[in-house]
Amino acid sequence: MNNETWMLSRRKFVTSILLGGVALQFPWLNSCNLNPLDKELPKNLVPLTLQSFLNLRSLLSILFPSDGNGPGAKEIKAAEYILWVLNDTNLDPNENQYIVKKLKLLAQLSFEQESTEFHALSELDQDNIVQTAIKAGWGKRFFSRLLTLTFEALLTHPLYGGNTNELGWKWLEHHPGNPRATKKLSYPNLLNPSHEI
Repeated sequence: MNNETWMLSRRKFVTSILLGGVALQFPWLNSCNLNPLDKELPKNLVPLTLQSFLNLRSLLSILFPSDGNGPGAKEIKAAEYILWVLNDTNLDPNENQYIVKKLKLLAQLSFEQESTEFHALSELDQDNIVQTAIKAGWGKRFFSRLLTLTFEALLTHPLYGGNTNELGWKWLEHHPGNPRATKKLSYPNLLNPSHEI
């Protein structure tokens, strides 16, 4: 390689680095690289971490999949409903902590078996993790609890984060009564002693 060729190649390299750096300063260029899932995340994930929430969402899709026979956990936003439940101060905090702790155990098991987060695995590998958790003894009750909450998400008023666009009601051909719940007359507000109807 002669000196002129090297200078030309180096110039191309430096120019591309500079242009790339400038491009990163424009938010609209960066937003093109966002994972579509990121745009669908709830604004507040507490008490879960981002990874725990993504693991929960993937786990629910394994336990209650979209199989063409009706809406699955993803369509009814079961993970978002469970997040709402975890923030309900009227429920047993120990039960909610149980879910948070088991999600951590799921992540630990995933790293032990596959060296990555549960949500990053293929469906087959996720299913293998679920089977391992059941055989280990702790998975059966945990998954049963999540399925119960998923059924709640299927049937609840959309006000509480699940049953998106009333998909569960439509699938079951359920016609909710009137008057319908409103934010003012929602379950947490009705339990608040200072609430006036």
